[in-house]
Amino acid sequence: MRIRSRLLLLLIATAAVPTLAMGLLAWRDAERALGEAVAEQYRRSARAEAEHASTYVLSLATELGSALLHLDPEKLGPAEAQEFLARVFLRRDGIALVGLFDGQGRMTASVFVDDLEAFARQEPQFRRHDTVAAEEVEDFRRRAAELLSRVPAGRAYAISAPYLTAVRQRPAVVVVALGPRGGAGGLAAELGLKELAQRLTASGEGSERVFLLDGEGRLLLSGDPERERRREAFAARLPGAPGAQRTGQADYEEEGRTWLAAYSPVPELDWVAVVARPREAALAPLHALARNTFGVLGLTLVGVLVLALLLARAMARPIARLAGGARELARGNLGHRISLSRRDELGDLARTFNDMGHALEVAHRELLGFNEQLQNQVEERTRELQKTQAQLSRSQRLAAMGDLAAGMAHEMNNPLAAILGNVQLLLMDLPEEDPSRRMLSAVLQQAQRIANIVRELQLLVERQHFGRTPLDLHKMLQRVLDARGADLSAAGVRVTCEFYPGEVKVLGDQQALSDVFGRLLGNALNALKDRPERNLTLVTQRVDAQMVKVEIRDTGRGIPREHLERIFNPFFTTKQQWSGKGLSLAVCHRVIEDHGGTITLQSDQGVGTTVTLMLPTAPIPPPLV
Repeated sequence: MRIRSRLLLLLIATAAVPTLAMGLLAWRDAERALGEAVAEQYRRSARAEAEHASTYVLSLATELGSALLHLDPEKLGPAEAQEFLARVFLRRDGIALVGLFDGQGRMTASVFVDDLEAFARQEPQFRRHDTVAAEEVEDFRRRAAELLSRVPAGRAYAISAPYLTAVRQRPAVVVVALGPRGGAGGLAAELGLKELAQRLTASGEGSERVFLLDGEGRLLLSGDPERERRREAFAARLPGAPGAQRTGQADYEEEGRTWLAAYSPVPELDWVAVVARPREAALAPLHALARNTFGVLGLTLVGVLVLALLLARAMARPIARLAGGARELARGNLGHRISLSRRDELGDLARTFNDMGHALEVAHRELLGFNEQLQNQVEERTRELQKTQAQLSRSQRLAAMGDLAAGMAHEMNNPLAAILGNVQLLLMDLPEEDPSRRMLSAVLQQAQRIANIVRELQLLVERQHFGRTPLDLHKMLQRVLDARGADLSAAGVRVTCEFYPGEVKVLGDQQALSDVFGRLLGNALNALKDRPERNLTLVTQRVDAQMVKVEIRDTGRGIPREHLERIFNPFFTTKQQWSGKGLSLAVCHRVIEDHGGTITLQSDQGVGTTVTLMLPTAPIPPPLV
């Protein structure tokens, strides 16, 4: 016998026979383990579906209870009740109706969609809710009132048995939550189970079925509307499922097939979740394992016959893979690696090749990172330059306006002083009952207003050289708030101070900075007029050792975005009634700029405005030796 034949017989004896024995043993063990694993998998799936169904319904009870936590339903007016119910209604898509009930079980307010297009024009979210018929509203009122009357003692909520809606024919439950005083009224909502049914449909893979049974073993949800309307009975097919207290497993016959099913009770809902699959489909991996085992045996025998050819190819293939890897690197695919687990010279060559590819990839990545970092730096410098250019342009506009204003103020002061003096002299000579006195008083008032505008222009024009001293920022802000306290209280403004902990000192002029903060508070007070929410917040924060930030936030009318570029221009105002002079923010900008700081403004129309000031901090004196 030739050596080649002996080698062939040796390979058959050492490979095929042990493989056959191990395959049979592995198949038997795998059959038992796979059967247990499949059963456990279905039990876990049933528990997961049960927990999801419970969470889906009970979460609404929790939300309703949370909504009533600090609310007495009987103390709500009609408008407040409707607004409250609308917020609850829009909180979740599955809610079809929501109603507020008093202590006698009467529905005092409700929200539901009876005209989808009309509701959607008010709020697009209504499109995700079902349109409810009048008889369904009455059915909901009856079910909710009955459920509220029999909430178990010690419980703050209750859930009805599932039912099909009268017109839509969709499964739903009623969820109620008691008011804060127990029996004095409550909140009820009809929760549609359509979304839960869709999950059951999506959870079933292939021939697998996932469905819910009620407490009597009838089909509740399966994703098939026709079967749900028939309310198929499973009590006979799954006798252990109705009223089950723990997860179980059973087989049942349907449509001439045997189904492997696992069921689990749904916590607190008296439902049962079932996951079922045809037995042949459930055990298909076992049959595939048997086919694979015997296939491996056949392949082993065939492999012995072609082993000689593979030995020759075993030397040529690694070399071809090395050549292919070199071509990938040449194409620019630096992440390509050669997987060659050999401990000979070819393996060493493959590892060296991979090290070279890794080094090239790291160098390329570092180069890309450097380019990105350089681009970011260029963009940052560009933004800084644009910001500086915008500030310079604003300063140039103010300077140009200042030159014009200086000439106007100079030319107007002398004739204005003459007008004021003459009018005051005339008023002194006229008796109180003289009709001309009223006209002269109006002239005096308007002349004084012109004088105030001239003084504002002079503040805008003349660059101030303030005597800068260390100032306690928090005390200065508090004094300005105290000065405006009466106006803020009269307007119903709620003021909140979020000051940086500890003392914060800035370098500046007391009178000038107080005037700036007073002007900004006046602007905020004007913006808060006639607003439903009147909040004013003052925030201080240390940016670093040289600068401190002050933010003044209000919930006023806000400023249109197209006006933000002009907000610091002289004589520009966004007030609804042009009672001011349009110089306040321009003066503030000039004062803060003269102090070596900056002032910026962010605003959203209908939301509010935030004014941010950056001021230099006072230097810390050296410690005494």
